[in-house]
Amino acid sequence: MKKMKMAMAMGVVMFVLSACGQTENPEEAQAGVTGGGAKIDDGAEAVQEIQNDETAGSANRNPAESKDDVLESLTGEYSYLSDYGTGRLSIKRTSCGYDISDYESESSYRFLADSSNIETVEDDRIYIKYPEQTFSDGEAVFSYYILEYSTDGIGVYYGKSSFEEAEFLYHAAKITETTAEELLDLFIKGSISAVDSTDSTFYITDLNRDSEEWNSYSVGEKVDLDNDGENELIIRGPYGGIYLDARDNKVYEFAAPGGTALMLSYTYYNGAVWIMYSNRSSAGFEFYHMEKFEGADNLAAEMNFGEEFDINNVDAGVKYTLNETEISYDEYTELCTKIFAAEVNTN
Repeated sequence: MKKMKMAMAMGVVMFVLSACGQTENPEEAQAGVTGGGAKIDDGAEAVQEIQNDETAGSANRNPAESKDDVLESLTGEYSYLSDYGTGRLSIKRTSCGYDISDYESESSYRFLADSSNIETVEDDRIYIKYPEQTFSDGEAVFSYYILEYSTDGIGVYYGKSSFEEAEFLYHAAKITETTAEELLDLFIKGSISAVDSTDSTFYITDLNRDSEEWNSYSVGEKVDLDNDGENELIIRGPYGGIYLDARDNKVYEFAAPGGTALMLSYTYYNGAVWIMYSNRSSAGFEFYHMEKFEGADNLAAEMNFGEEFDINNVDAGVKYTLNETEISYDEYTELCTKIFAAEVNTN
């Protein structure tokens, strides 16, 4: 659960309105808007005027401008630049209406509002009176937000004590879903980066792509390596290259070799694609580790097999194993024949 900034009032028991306009337990009370808030007193008259205007005009308003219709048309994720990096404005349908949330970062937010906090919707603007805190004596501290929507996104305005004093905060652009295929193509073009196993990012231009050198990389084929119905991208290269998966609007390193000790390849076995790591780093020793995925984040099965010559016991000969259980030479040969016949080398 995301960490939230809290504004506390000393010596006063506070409550925060939860989703659907209900009140949370005092021990669970939290508040978190940058810049704080003020009592509603100063803006009461302005708010009342807006409510009166809305009532007067409701009879003639186009049904398409109703609150729910507007929110439904705006449902989705929006991004903007904040002091903490990339912020996210979210509008989504819930069982009791709509939630409208503004996360300045992964660990803080400006507001977590819902439909009950909307005062009115008119002239392409959503007016939100957001309760920062509700005290035990019934008094409340509010902030005032205006969301001005258009075809190119949402402009957000903030007023500490009234809608009339609201000033521009930022403009958020809607995040459009990009298919896995499109994301992989964007990586190939150098437009976006990929995230590696250490959470660092790299672009295709960071890879050595000089075809004259042994350790160069090249764009390979797209194959469904994790058995989820969508293709992954193979970047051919030293020790088997890099396999990339696209999900959650990003490109991730799905599999990579471990140098000469662990060569990367893939194979078809028992009706599925398996990622295979081969270790042939010393004489008289071969070891193979295989992984079957059902989606890049779901490791469904693993298999280990290999052969080893015991140099300390010449009479013992070669030992063959499958998942740490010793098997016969014939069993081992049959297994290897199936696996290596379908192996695809991606060097």
